[in-house]
Amino acid sequence: MEEGVERVLVYLGPSLSLAQAGELLPDAIYRPPAKQGDILSDVINHNPSHIILIDGEFAQNLSPWHKEVVYALQYPGVKGIYGAASMGALRASELDFIGMIGVGQIYEWYRDAVTEDDSEVALTYVDREGLYQPLTVPLVDIRAGCEYHKREFPNNAWRAEQFFAGAQKIHYTERTPERLEQMWGGSFDGGPFPRVTQKAEDAAQVLRTFRTLEAQPKVKPTPENLSPFFQALYDRDRRISVNGIEIMQQHIDSYVLLHNPEYERICWDSANQELALMLCNCLCVTVSIPEIEREGQRFQQRSGCETMEDFRCMLENNGWTKHEFDRLMVQNARIHKLQRALGVSKGYKRNTQAIIDYLRTHQGFDYWAIQATKYERVLQKLGVDDNLSISLDKTAWTMLAEHFEREGLELKSNAEEYLLETGFSNQTDLSVALMRLAAVKGD
Repeated sequence: MEEGVERVLVYLGPSLSLAQAGELLPDAIYRPPAKQGDILSDVINHNPSHIILIDGEFAQNLSPWHKEVVYALQYPGVKGIYGAASMGALRASELDFIGMIGVGQIYEWYRDAVTEDDSEVALTYVDREGLYQPLTVPLVDIRAGCEYHKREFPNNAWRAEQFFAGAQKIHYTERTPERLEQMWGGSFDGGPFPRVTQKAEDAAQVLRTFRTLEAQPKVKPTPENLSPFFQALYDRDRRISVNGIEIMQQHIDSYVLLHNPEYERICWDSANQELALMLCNCLCVTVSIPEIEREGQRFQQRSGCETMEDFRCMLENNGWTKHEFDRLMVQNARIHKLQRALGVSKGYKRNTQAIIDYLRTHQGFDYWAIQATKYERVLQKLGVDDNLSISLDKTAWTMLAEHFEREGLELKSNAEEYLLETGFSNQTDLSVALMRLAAVKGD
């Protein structure tokens, strides 16, 4: 997101109509009531400057998790996270100490322990393509109505108190307007039961005032405030966008494991990548900015990215953000640095035994060994041994480029990186291997 550009993400459902919200904040990104994983996914996918949580799912799905808000508070570019009216008021009362900003009367009731019952903001509703029709009345609206009634009619305050106590005993799924009206029907004035649309008022308030509010955290959130359970949510339940469709990462994972014939190798290699990162952590392997940038250049080159538009399309096709891309480049740069250190420590042992073991593990040894043996048979007939004299007519790099072109391969790294990654000890070893191939082909 460009510096200074405002992008407001709002989770809104039955507390306030979309039409009313649009009049107050027309340029916001409006999302349905938040469920677990939404804030985590959307902060990455939409890169908002402000997040306003009003409505969240309560019984239909798991509610948005506290740790998602803690993560979003630390996300680059997020200037504030606000909660009001419903689920937002609940989460703000629980997380204002760490930087979430609560707004409105309902938030204050929870903050001040006037009520600790989460179900006071709950109601049932019908969702008709984004138009939310409430079927029951949230208790916070009745609480607000009874408070108003007691102020306006102090001589009959007992009636409001009695009514509120009765409403508290009704489950939120059964607290219909008809049932409440019947309960109130014998009141002295014959008017409707006490009710103030407090959720709507608080929702409107946060949309009007959020820009003027500043967080007052007692402590600032850090990565240590997250947990292994959050990491599981991040890895599995986070949604990414692929070709315009949002999908949980775990569903991609499951599909691959159930359909890709190379699933065993994928599991093996991905586990080894994680183990390499663990070893990097144990050995305190660090990388510099130029090393990370070089890793990014290598990746883009191998992905065929020649322009910024190519890079943007590559990110989109991979369900990636630039932040996620950078994170992977840091990881890959650390692993490459560890691999290079390993290669140097082997000396003339090179990678021979490791590659042979890998081929045997993945049932590839027989094929490649047979191909190599065919060349060896020809070399023996020609009387070519391993002690070839090195031609000075061509450098190893020239011969390597010619070989790759002849074989239809693409060299996607520079000379130094090729030697380090493949395990050729030096240019002489590489020249010998290439000249043996040239002898077979008669070049």
